[in-house]
Parts: sequence; structure tokens; C-alpha cells
Amino acid sequence: MISKNNYQLASVFIIVVSLSILFSSCSPSSAVTLAQTNNPTIAPSRTPTTTLVSMPEITLKKGDFYFSLDGMQKLLFSRNIAGYEPQQYLQLLDLTHKGGSRMVRIQLDSMGTGITPNGDVDGVWAQKWEQVFDKAAADGIYVILTFTSWYDWNNGTPDFGYSNWKANSFNTANGGPAATPAELFKPGSSTQTMWLAWMKKLVERWKDRENIAAWEIFSEVNLATGLTQTSGIAFVEKTAALIRSADSHQRPITASLADTGEWPSFYLSNAIDFINIHPYPPSGQLDRKILADVPRIIDKYKKPVMIGESGLSALTPDSEPATLTTSVRADVGIKHAIWAGMVSGAMNGRALWWEDGVGIYFPELSWPYLNKYANADLAASRFIEKVDFKNFKPLKVQFSSVITGAVIGNEKEVIGWFRDAGCEPPNWNLKPIISKQDVTFTVLGLVDNWRVDLYNTNTGTDIIKSMTITRLGKNITISLPDFSDDIAFKMYPSN
Repeated sequence: MISKNNYQLASVFIIVVSLSILFSSCSPSSAVTLAQTNNPTIAPSRTPTTTLVSMPEITLKKGDFYFSLDGMQKLLFSRNIAGYEPQQYLQLLDLTHKGGSRMVRIQLDSMGTGITPNGDVDGVWAQKWEQVFDKAAADGIYVILTFTSWYDWNNGTPDFGYSNWKANSFNTANGGPAATPAELFKPGSSTQTMWLAWMKKLVERWKDRENIAAWEIFSEVNLATGLTQTSGIAFVEKTAALIRSADSHQRPITASLADTGEWPSFYLSNAIDFINIHPYPPSGQLDRKILADVPRIIDKYKKPVMIGESGLSALTPDSEPATLTTSVRADVGIKHAIWAGMVSGAMNGRALWWEDGVGIYFPELSWPYLNKYANADLAASRFIEKVDFKNFKPLKVQFSSVITGAVIGNEKEVIGWFRDAGCEPPNWNLKPIISKQDVTFTVLGLVDNWRVDLYNTNTGTDIIKSMTITRLGKNITISLPDFSDDIAFKMYPSN
């Protein structure tokens, strides 16, 4: 089988070849039009704007664990969008906008390396991305830009079935200065000097775009050839310093690690403003992994945690045997992961890989598959639309083995989510009714009397039951009404 890390961009080239055969008489834009015709639920993309669109300022203030937007700290649902030409991105932005997500993570090497032989920014390449940024701004969507990824700087050995190193512009085989990928991480090397100068030019070119939320230096840096934690930290710190010198808006900076272990000193570096995790549990229990990992990482490193990307399986959707990604009831596991992210302490939710955009590279999935998950976070986004996450913390909670979930909140507001604990992969079987379940958790502050509204998670807006509860000591106990699958609640001080 081929893992997600082995296949991340190999699929791009496979699909490009396949599409060139399939649409030999069509332009790329014609191919997309045909895809839209075959799938009428996909709305045509609007023409992107040609001037910068003003958007509310988004910030990550020192000491905060969530982005601030519109005067509130908000948990934002995010997506990983992908494609080999701008039109695919524009369509995915349409799905993002309609589905309730407010942020996308974009890997800039997806439409080519973007660098000329003399080290300048490729203007045509940059203009393609600017179409995407304009469209995102028009839809009120913020972007996180990832400059480069592990597959550009891995030579394919010993454990990797794919790398993009042979096509990398910096490779000496292509007239570049690097004999090996490790040259990027050597201080003072021609490769590092040229790459850093190119990256800084991009920051200077795009820094005034108001919908850029953050810069991601490197995706899954621990998979690059010839890199250690020490050299990885040195590279990220040098790059971060250049970004800060070029970006007058001082946006937050991150770099991510693959889900193969932690580099503690890497996460503790001042170059990393927020930690960027990529959970792909072999068990497929994505919601449980998120609920376990996020609070632990926050407690250990005292930094905000973003789910950069995630999935039910790291293996590609076309693997044999079939993975959980394409299983019949995978949508149940995805729903649980989205709601779990919301109550985990993470600064975002959703952040899926295959379901958000990368499924476009697989002919057996493509637009029908992406459309299936287009609204997967809509109910959750409606549920938290007016919630201010300022000072939200995961709360200590007790419950029986019949259910699982989490509670998070501050002195004035609390939200929680719980599900049928027996609903697990690969089949995600549900009990008809979950009944007589209590949830007890520690409450912050001094408020004694609280109003609790329990919600239908399929809508995020329909209240099933309301009650008033008085704390006992430091704890509140909520007796959940009968439910099937899962249930959520909000809690406020009662008048």
C-alpha cells in the first residue's frame, strides 16, 4: 500500500496524464466545465476579483489560543484545498464558502515550483495563485500559505515510494545548485540562499493581502531527507526571521511535522507561533485521537494547536485493500471528528485531507466525493457561530463508558459534545438509543446557576431540551436526554 506521505503529489502527475488523455480535445477549463455538467450540484465558480478585497482583520494575539476576528476569538473550520490549475481551486472555494468553513490551507507547490532559473518568482505561477487568493477574499475566506513540502525535498529513499525531487528546480539534474535535498538545510549553501530569497520575495509580494491568516514554512519537515531536529529548527528559525522582517503585518508563523512523533524542541522554538498537527490514526478513530492529542499538546507546550490536516487513514483512497476513507459509513467518522475538534481546544476544526480537496486527484472519487463532504461542518459551524472562545479551556469531565466526548469553556460559557462510545470504525454501528447518561465536569469561575440547551447535531441550531442546573461545589452534572449517535450542548449563566 502507498501512504498519504508517499503519494501526496504523485497523484497530481497521474491525474494530469490521465486527464490529458481523457480531455485531449479540451482545454483545462473545458475539463472542469464538463465535470460541472456531469455533477449539477456543483455551482459554477464566480469570476475572481481583480483588486484586493477588504476583509476584517484576523490576528493571533500573544497568549491567545484562537484567532481573533470581528472582535471575538473564534474557532474557524478550515479545509485543505488542492488542484493542478486555478479552476479546481475556485470550485473548491465555492464548496468551502457554502459549507461554512472560513479558512483554507494551500500548498504553493501544487501548481509548480514557482521559481525561475535565476531564483526569481515565476510571475505566471504567482498570478495563478493570486486568482485563487482573490476568489477566497471575495468569499470571505482566509488562507494559510505553505511555501514547500516534504516531497520536494525527499529523494524517495529508504521508506518513500514517491518524491518530487527529480522534478525540483533546485536539483542539479535540472540546472539547479543542489546535489541532494539536504542542501536546503545547510547554512550558507547556494540552495538555501536562493530558496530563502525567493520565499522572502513572495512574502513581500503578498503581505498586504488581508485574507492571509498565517505563513507555514514547511509541511511535514521531519520527512525531508538529511534533516535532524537540530537542523530543522535552525532552518525554520532562519526562515521565520526573514518572514518577520518582510511582513509588516507580523502574521503568525508555523511549520508542521508528520504524524510520526514529536520534536519537542521544534515545538518550543520561538519561530513556531502555533503548533500544526497532522493526525492520521491507524485505527481510524480520528475523533478520539484529536480529543487525546490536542489537550495534551496544549498543556505540554503552552501554545495554540491547529489541526493542519487529518484523515481516517493516511493511505491513499485507491489502496488495496480499501481504506476507511472510502468505507460505506465513513461520513459518520468524519462528522465525529469535526465535532471533536470543536471541543478539543484546537484553534480550528475539520482540516481534512482527502475529503476537502485532495480527492480531486483520484478519478474514482473526484467531484462526487468532494461534494459529499461539502457541508460536513455546516451544522457545527452554525452551532458555534456566536460563541466567543476567549479563555476557553478543556474542562475536566467524567462520564460512563457508554459515551465519549469532551467539554470546553470559560467562566461565562461552556460547550460540550458526546457520542455513542460504541460507534467505532470500521462499521460505525449505532445503538438505537443512548439513555440515562450523566456528564459531570468542573466549572470555572463563581457562577452557581446555569442554563443548559441541548442541540441536535444534524442541524446545530435545533434545541432538543433546555434546563437550569445549579453547581455543586466546583462541579456541574448534566443528565443527557435520550439520543442516538451524538448530542451537543451550550451552557450559560442563568438570569
